Amino acid sequence: MNVEESRRGSNSDEEDRDLTPVQLKRKAQNRAAQRAFRERKERHVKDLEAKLVALEKNSLSIVEENERLKQQLQKAATENEILRATSANPSSPNLPDAGPMRYSPTDFYTEVLHAHENKTPSHRIVISDKGERLLAAGATWDYIIKHPLYEKGLVDVGNVSERLKKVAKCDGQGPVFEEREILDAIEHSVASGSDELL
Repeated sequence: MNVEESRRGSNSDEEDRDLTPVQLKRKAQNRAAQRAFRERKERHVKDLEAKLVALEKNSLSIVEENERLKQQLQKAATENEILRATSANPSSPNLPDAGPMRYSPTDFYTEVLHAHENKTPSHRIVISDKGERLLAAGATWDYIIKHPLYEKGLVDVGNVSERLKKVAKCDGQGPVFEEREILDAIEHSVASGSDELL
């Protein structure tokens, strides 16, 4: 015990001598109440810290589950595109023999996303600052296979993907392609295919 503590203790003892028994009892009750309050506060802080750790762990598992579900959804969407492209009106002579079977959505995504960190194909469509529609890889694939020239079997998707690789942009969420660039790639693909036939 240092000098200041001994002085404080002696001062406290001197003060206690001047107090009545009721005041002494009240002082003791105040000290006990303060001690109990500090203990409750410490327990509450520890409980909150434990809850925080549990919430952080739960949040991490939710993020992981969300990523897993996104991948499953993307896989299902890709399989759906393949099924839709390969089974839509199979008796129609307009369906290209080599279109979807030789160049699947997975091949297309691999090609156009090869240089990007975000390899997950997205079906996002956003509007640029200039008012141009920007399509993510999944939406680009949808755009290509719904184009009338593709339905006639005139589009070389490999050629389109090669052209699009060179014009990919990033909108902060992953690679996107300007609608005009997609249309140009489709039309140039058809034009280059017709040149080869001549």
